[in-house]
Amino acid sequence: MTATAPAEKAANSSKLLDWIERVGNKVPNPTIMFVYLIGVVALLSAVLSWAGVSVTDEMVVPVPKDEFSQINEHLGGTWSIYDSVTGEPAVVPDFIVKEQTIAVRNLISVEGARFFFSSFVDNFAGFGVVAVVLVSMAGVGVAEHAGLMGALIRKIVKVAPPKWLTFILVFVGVLSSVATDAGYLILVPLAAAAFYSVGRHPLAGLAAAFAGVGAVFGVNLLLTPSDAMLTEITNSVLTSLNLPVLEITQNFFFSIVSSIVLAAVVWLVTVKITQKRLGTFEGSDGSFHADEEVDEEAEAKGLRTAGIWVGVFALVVLALTLPPGAPLRDPSTGNIIGNTPFMASLVFVISLAFMVAGLGYGRGAATLQGGNAAVAAISKTFASLSGLLLMFLMIAQ
Repeated sequence: MTATAPAEKAANSSKLLDWIERVGNKVPNPTIMFVYLIGVVALLSAVLSWAGVSVTDEMVVPVPKDEFSQINEHLGGTWSIYDSVTGEPAVVPDFIVKEQTIAVRNLISVEGARFFFSSFVDNFAGFGVVAVVLVSMAGVGVAEHAGLMGALIRKIVKVAPPKWLTFILVFVGVLSSVATDAGYLILVPLAAAAFYSVGRHPLAGLAAAFAGVGAVFGVNLLLTPSDAMLTEITNSVLTSLNLPVLEITQNFFFSIVSSIVLAAVVWLVTVKITQKRLGTFEGSDGSFHADEEVDEEAEAKGLRTAGIWVGVFALVVLALTLPPGAPLRDPSTGNIIGNTPFMASLVFVISLAFMVAGLGYGRGAATLQGGNAAVAAISKTFASLSGLLLMFLMIAQ
């Protein structure tokens, strides 16, 4: 009785995992899912339009000041708006709240087909997130293909104290989301090797690193391409509603706190649950192993060069930002934070920082030299984004 209970429990767990695998394998590609969604929206629009469904709500709409100016020019005089109660001149607001009724438009109709075909290209051209992703990933791609991301991950893992090894591995996984696949390709196998070297189960290290890279992907201590992408998607919606747009740093402090808290949660799960379920591991020889052969001297030189180049780049950015009248300050108020050139150029500045770091590492470690190599690295990065761009084409509709 007692002997068969664990076996039955393991069998039930295996059946559940098999069912999850079968269901997961049937989930279509995300791009195809958005194609299906377009079809569903079109069918719903037809049904709701035939049913005469409409929505009445208070909306913020811009005041047509241009029309006032045209009337003024046509009449050849000047016009002013006065308060009807006080008789004093009134200031014309930029926006007013107005009640509007919007009827559902049938996309399966002559007008709907005309709208779909005529707006398809314009929708994608106006989808600003595409430009943000390409600009941000250009710099990250140079750094990753030069080997900078892998070098940083290996360096941190190698010097991590055994007591803090789990948390550091998880946290490095969180930070690695700034790059595309560096965390999955480099950190996950290195975490297994690091756990093996200190006599702990390598599968626990692999699971911890994978959780840090995959489960805590959305937050970071740094601004990432994902932040830029999500901010741009949000702003495109806000702009269509005539609402104020968000800055890329809008939830930055929340992201910092979340990255620490979630890394701590993964650490606790690894130590209290994963390792205990895996049991005691034996067989380590007490030394660190990595599958990939690395020229440590060249890697160290590359990291030093990258640090110097990034330091120089930081001084240039500070020179363009801090002095009064600097180009990245607001020309009217002199502010740095807010609706300013510095905040508007933040994605480009971050991308340049990664590019400079990657070029510096490539020069020092002799892994990426010359403009042709940098262009090739960016081209490979853009090629890896082809599936994402195709999905954006569907999302933009």
